[in-house]
Amino acid sequence: MLDTSTVSFVADTSGKERIASGNNSMMLGRHPNKMLVAQIGARMHYAVPRILHEAGMLGVLHTDVVATMGWPALLARMIPGSKNLGGVRRLLARVPQGIPNSKIRTQNKLGVSFAIRNQYCRTITEAEAVHLQVTKKFGRTIVKSGMEDFDGVYVFSGDGVEILEEAKRLGQKRIVEQVIAPMEIVYSTYAGEHERYPDMVGKEYLNQHWTEIRDRECREWELADVVVCGSTFVQDCIQQVGGPVEKTVVVNYGVGGPVLPSRTVPNRPGRKTRVVFVGEVGFRKGAHYLLEAARELTEDFEFRFCGGVSLPERFLSRIPSNVKLMGIVPRSEVGQQYAWADIFCLPSLVEGSATVTYEAMAAGLPVVTTPQSGSIVRDGIDGFLIPPGQVEAITDGLMRCRRGDLPLHWEPIRDRVDGPASFTLDAYRERLLRLVQSEV
Repeated sequence: MLDTSTVSFVADTSGKERIASGNNSMMLGRHPNKMLVAQIGARMHYAVPRILHEAGMLGVLHTDVVATMGWPALLARMIPGSKNLGGVRRLLARVPQGIPNSKIRTQNKLGVSFAIRNQYCRTITEAEAVHLQVTKKFGRTIVKSGMEDFDGVYVFSGDGVEILEEAKRLGQKRIVEQVIAPMEIVYSTYAGEHERYPDMVGKEYLNQHWTEIRDRECREWELADVVVCGSTFVQDCIQQVGGPVEKTVVVNYGVGGPVLPSRTVPNRPGRKTRVVFVGEVGFRKGAHYLLEAARELTEDFEFRFCGGVSLPERFLSRIPSNVKLMGIVPRSEVGQQYAWADIFCLPSLVEGSATVTYEAMAAGLPVVTTPQSGSIVRDGIDGFLIPPGQVEAITDGLMRCRRGDLPLHWEPIRDRVDGPASFTLDAYRERLLRLVQSEV
């Protein structure tokens, strides 16, 4: 039986450094087929740079803060695990397993400043202003450090304009991963929520900063040789807004650990059916609709919402008694929430390809989600796909899981008839490397 506390995107950590990297000066000589990866945060537990390193293709990982270098490493040694609370605990979970420190360049001051400033933002406008300042400085610092020694760059949408422009000047290959649907789709989604909840969702999302973010996104597409999409949903959205769909390639994600069939929801007298939600408790992920559904299911269901809360207080004041807000749960502890639950629900309005749906499936949970989550859930097999923004559809999906309307036995999703299950980490590694190796 799977120990769900270990379900994650963490690859095999036994990989050894193949090429000595010297010091931080980056003057190491030209690396054949070596990629510069730039990412803010620990996206997918650093899956992209780790996979490239294992294949001998990583030149350097540029990021903001990791817990294995500089003063964060000292902090990790000084503070016992039981006292690693809040932001400190999340920081110390940023461990790029399998990637040697000699291939990592950090911007600690920028990362900490981002976290502190973001915490005190009172409005979306303020948060977007901080985001733009940080991403621009992140890119400029990388360009200033020198990029001549690499054959290509791999960046994530919203963070890569400056890096891509320099890579184009140097004649390097340029790969952008589109981590969410285009900003134009995000804008229209928030506009729709404003119409439905005018007293709770303001028009603030249509500020000058969001417009600049959208323009930067379009510039990234223009500069890219390839735009990686985590789902066909993202690819379709790029086409919908008139983006360069001819540059897009879908590369579904994957998780470590065995892949389990969706387990039957237990019918235990005296215990309610347990539902877990993982992600920001806000409008974009449809948390407000799940809260409404929970209010209608107080007799038979209990819910845990794991994530930072961005819903307005007026909405939170109406939370039903069968809902518990867990706050931000470190990635290393999310598996415990999957183990507690009987069903996973993410009624997102717009995503890229929500990795938590992959994790929940790997943990054996039936998943109730929307096509807009960009998941690989097969309706009626791995769970249920429901239309977004419909409370009745959420309650129906959860009730169908509770009744046992899913098959007890099914074939895992495969890329080929004789191939591996397509959302294993090995399959994701194969897809990603196939793409990168074809470009550099």
